[in-house]
Amino acid sequence: MKRLIWFLPLLLLLAACDNDDVVDPTDPAERVTGDTYKDLSSPLVKDSDKYDHVTKWWCVYFGEYPANEVVADAFQAVDDYAIQDGDVIQDADLYARLQQAAWTDNDTEIDGKRYHRMTGDDAVSVSTDREQHYRWKDTNEWHYFAYEPIKWRILNITGTKALLMTDRMPDTCPFDDEAIDVNWDKCLLRQFLNTDFYNRAFSEQEREAVLLSDVKNAPNYYFGTSCGPDTQDYVYILSEEEVFASSLAEDYGFYPGDGIDDSARRFKSTMYAKCRGAWWSPVTAYQGNSFWFMRSNGYTMSNVTYVCDFGYLYNRGTVVTCDDAAIVAVIAIDLDKADYTVAPTVLSTDINQ
Repeated sequence: MKRLIWFLPLLLLLAACDNDDVVDPTDPAERVTGDTYKDLSSPLVKDSDKYDHVTKWWCVYFGEYPANEVVADAFQAVDDYAIQDGDVIQDADLYARLQQAAWTDNDTEIDGKRYHRMTGDDAVSVSTDREQHYRWKDTNEWHYFAYEPIKWRILNITGTKALLMTDRMPDTCPFDDEAIDVNWDKCLLRQFLNTDFYNRAFSEQEREAVLLSDVKNAPNYYFGTSCGPDTQDYVYILSEEEVFASSLAEDYGFYPGDGIDDSARRFKSTMYAKCRGAWWSPVTAYQGNSFWFMRSNGYTMSNVTYVCDFGYLYNRGTVVTCDDAAIVAVIAIDLDKADYTVAPTVLSTDINQ
């Protein structure tokens, strides 16, 4: 009953936000964490104890990336519980057209829509029977994916600058391809995000709106492990500081502490990311969630921290060569320059418990 009593005022506040009213909460526990811009806003956070923390993120569509797989007949490569609406497009005619299409760098366009293809050679990891991983029948066979708009949650608005993180995990890549001491500034994942992902996700015109971000790389919160020099990136991933270890994490909508399964930290991967090798959870309460790296090193520089399917933090980390973590990408854009579309908002209480 206590939880219902405090949640009702929050629902009224969220409804007011949907009507584009200016939020000026009388309750200091309910606050908008940054600026607003037209019909967009920084996160609305219900600051409470760790079991009552609630966040509302405004969202936009910006850029596009391979996501939903096109198949000719029944699909059995992924467990049913890990498939969301739209992840699989069963269309034998379209599949046949894709087989006959002309491809450039494994991309093509049919009826004004873009598609991407891949074989097992293009995946990060490939398996025919590994549990909670995409099941390949033939690694030489082409798999086809429709490009879809990327949905981003707004972490912060300052003036016309918006900091965004992906609502779903669009891809997978190991932190590095060698089991060595390596920080964010030298790792494979940073290179991948700022080249392959950046160029595939955004058109030349869209890239003009993506801002170069100053990325701070503080030592590991618990172990003091060096996480390397600060960097400048167009695309990056979050750090410990941004996920739990500061007021900044709280402003972004995460619970600013550890030791809990924070629903705000739970994400699902796209079908393309799964085909590329991303793991998904079989646990009933978290089915279909994937785990994701933070850019902070773990207890050694050959480890990288991560967040599991529960939304729990692992600050000791895992090996940097781990090949089945999905990516929660982050970018900053100039809203005055960006050709974005407003997307449905996301509530942390809507993310599976």
